[in-house]
Amino acid sequence: NNKSDPRERRLKAIYDALDAGNNKKAIQEAEKVLRKEAGDSLCAKALRALALLRSGRLDEATAAASEVERVDTSEESVLQAMTYFYKESHRLDRIAAMYERAVQQQPKSEDLLTSLFMAHVRVLDHKKQQLTAAKLHRLAPSKNPYYFWSVMSVLMQATECGGELASKMLLPLAAKMAEAFRDRMNAEAEVQLYLMVLEMQERFEDCLATLDGPLSSLLSPQSTEMTRQQRMGYLEKLGRKQELADARWEDLTTEPNDWARWQSCIQSSINADISQGGDYVEADPRLSELQSRMDAIAAEHPGLSGPRLARLELMRRCPVSCRPETALSLMRSYFEAFASRPAVASDLLQFRSLLSETDENSSPAKLLELIRPGLPEWPKAAADADRQQLVRDLTARINYEQLSRGLLNKPMDAEQRNAKIAELIQAYRANLLDGLRPTEVQPADDLLLLAVSLHYDAWLVEDAKQSETHLLQALYLLDEGLSGSPSNYNIMLWMIRLFIALGAWTPASNLYERLDVKQILLESVGFVLSRQVARCGLLSQGLVMLNNTAMFYKNNWRDIVEHLCTAYRIGNFRKVPELVALTDRVSSSLESVFCGLELRHQSLLLSGPNIVEGVYEMGAPPESSSSAESPQPAFDGLVDGRDFRLVREFRSDLLAATADASRLLEDERAWLLYRSLGLRCVSHLTRMATEMASTGSVTKQADAARALKQQLMEQSAGSTGDSLPAFDIEPHPCLPYPACLPAHFAAGSQALLAPAIDYFLNLLPPSTDNSSAGVADASSIDPLLESFDAQLAAVEVINADGGSAATAPVEPLFGQQLQRLSCLCESVCLLSLVHELTAVALAGKLAMSKKQRRPYETFCRTVRSRIGDRINRAATALEALEAVWKAKIGQAWTDADGQEETVGVGGDDGGQPKRRCRAKVDELLCQSRCRCLGEMLNLLRVKARLSETGRAGGAS
Repeated sequence: NNKSDPRERRLKAIYDALDAGNNKKAIQEAEKVLRKEAGDSLCAKALRALALLRSGRLDEATAAASEVERVDTSEESVLQAMTYFYKESHRLDRIAAMYERAVQQQPKSEDLLTSLFMAHVRVLDHKKQQLTAAKLHRLAPSKNPYYFWSVMSVLMQATECGGELASKMLLPLAAKMAEAFRDRMNAEAEVQLYLMVLEMQERFEDCLATLDGPLSSLLSPQSTEMTRQQRMGYLEKLGRKQELADARWEDLTTEPNDWARWQSCIQSSINADISQGGDYVEADPRLSELQSRMDAIAAEHPGLSGPRLARLELMRRCPVSCRPETALSLMRSYFEAFASRPAVASDLLQFRSLLSETDENSSPAKLLELIRPGLPEWPKAAADADRQQLVRDLTARINYEQLSRGLLNKPMDAEQRNAKIAELIQAYRANLLDGLRPTEVQPADDLLLLAVSLHYDAWLVEDAKQSETHLLQALYLLDEGLSGSPSNYNIMLWMIRLFIALGAWTPASNLYERLDVKQILLESVGFVLSRQVARCGLLSQGLVMLNNTAMFYKNNWRDIVEHLCTAYRIGNFRKVPELVALTDRVSSSLESVFCGLELRHQSLLLSGPNIVEGVYEMGAPPESSSSAESPQPAFDGLVDGRDFRLVREFRSDLLAATADASRLLEDERAWLLYRSLGLRCVSHLTRMATEMASTGSVTKQADAARALKQQLMEQSAGSTGDSLPAFDIEPHPCLPYPACLPAHFAAGSQALLAPAIDYFLNLLPPSTDNSSAGVADASSIDPLLESFDAQLAAVEVINADGGSAATAPVEPLFGQQLQRLSCLCESVCLLSLVHELTAVALAGKLAMSKKQRRPYETFCRTVRSRIGDRINRAATALEALEAVWKAKIGQAWTDADGQEETVGVGGDDGGQPKRRCRAKVDELLCQSRCRCLGEMLNLLRVKARLSETGRAGGAS
């Protein structure tokens, strides 16, 4: 009652400010309450800590929360505020500890015990869940859910530990507990939990008996479908093939067009090992019966595609029943019946293997020859045309073109390909529809994508991967298509792919934002851009993208455990193991580990003027260790959740490569190991410099450094052979680019790590008297600089070649060149780190008398000068290339401005892109390349200034 309780009114002002997101006002209101109540209001302190946390003042928030923690309380408002605080600070274990103290004060409080149970759920402490649920049941024995919370907790313990402990103790205990309450079950959730216990014990006969017994009355009518699927699953586990087949057929009659049900029905109706040489023969009566059933359902439902595809699926699963001429006839009739529906080509291409490559009468070409006469001519959009009929005719032609691309793998010559592209683009422009909403997709867009695919083929087939011509032609067309279909994600994915290949991060990043990739989509789709951060050199934007992805993985646990709590509250026990498995999957995600390592690496490159401080602020990566015996990090258990079917493609060889995309996981693991070793190298170099400053030697770190160097050498030896793809753009449009490791080795980046370790190992000569030890000769840095010179020479030949900026040659494919430059910037940062750490290591020597410190000052000055010279040379190379691309900005519109568009809708343009689309894309490319080069150049200039002034580590 706010009228009678002034304290509640004052607290309400804090709650309102927090709900409105006004954290500053919430802090002020909380401090006002604390002043009026002499600092005795625990709730106000807790709310103040929460507001401080949301304001980003972490240290103050932690101190304020500690004041609340020191006071044991069972006040609900305080507990709730602290629960929010711990959730948002990712300290879920503290919630359980807090409620345990509260329960000690009020052991009979059902609300506190319930909150304690949910706190244990959040940290997956199944044993304490069981004990807390048992207390709740003793406190309220009439409430069944508490008892079954305990049963579910025992079941989760069995799932977690496995082995004999689960089979001999935990599962029998859970079964005994559930059976003891069998007569008192009164909800569907309780029956489902009992079935889960029986399933884990593999007591499938008892499961069937339960579904047929009195407990089935508790199952709701809404769960009839789930119960039917459960029953069929039990029959399959018991090996009752005939009963299972009958149940599948009965289930199929309710949804005769459900493709998943057809696949399950066929699988249960034939021998499971038919593909390994089963006992079926062509005249087998069982096979004839299956075909008769399918024909009967197809005749009963002539407008459904499922029964017709089922015949082809049966032939694919039972090769002995397949005759190419029969398959050709079925595929022809299917196409003729459903040609005007989308995805018909995709449906038929999965059965391409049923056709004969040797028999002309049942070959893929014969199928195309048979269905071609029935196709309508290319339609043309007109104001008085029937739009629905036009879309149907257009879809039929698109299906034919897609099917033709998928069935015929013979490469076209340049003349044929150009003619086909012109035909497709002309048909595309002739069939653009007016009046579509922005969220609608043009029906003709697939023609544009087919033309783009042919351009991509030309880039590969003509051995012209060093030329941008075909990629640019494809981009021009895609930009034209995106203006008519701004929501077509296939167009955007293709454009991202091609922009990255051409070294243009900014437009690719903008398109990625338009895709609105969020939450779990980051796991399956995020790879299209996250892998390009190290490749494109635009570090600031890449850092934002990586940070957003890393925050998702950081927050996913908190979000998923709240769903776990909800599953317990509503009794959806079947979701509990699934959610726990999801947390394990996401926490061991390849994308999560990749983004975490890249984020630390990019943050280190962008650290302030003192890189050593950046290393300490970044923190040593979890894989690093100062122990010489520390094993290499293991990345074998990572889960690859990337979806390689994003880009639509119909060529059978590309589809096969998509299915075999697991090979790329090995490349990813090699790259992660390399990145991890690089971060460990930085950590070791920092430790070595610190040890030199304090003890004058590297004795403690020497063994660990040598072990790290050995790992680097082994990685270099294993990553330069044939096991990894060559340094090249991955040609497959459906798969991601290969990991950056081959490019880094080709650019010479890895060659600097081992010499850097040797340099610090040899920085001080061995001496028993560290005070009188002389500094190593300045030539000790030569191997490191020679490695960098080799890397720099390759870049200078490409970009400057001794000429002026106006005449500097530019490599045709800028994407590869940009990656080399990105590697060069990483090497410059490593040189800058070596320069700074040299000053740190010799800081103690520089505090000697003037005469004693003179050789150390000379050494530091020489190292600074030689490293600074290399950094300035690298900056000069980038300046030359930046000048070339700056001169091109605006030039793209010279021919387009002031002239009418020569290519219009319906024009006979030979498949050429529109002029203004060409100008727009060219300008985007020039601006993005200049931005990437400018950011890398700014980074090098910062490093050069540090080297010239000697600010780093007090070297001056």
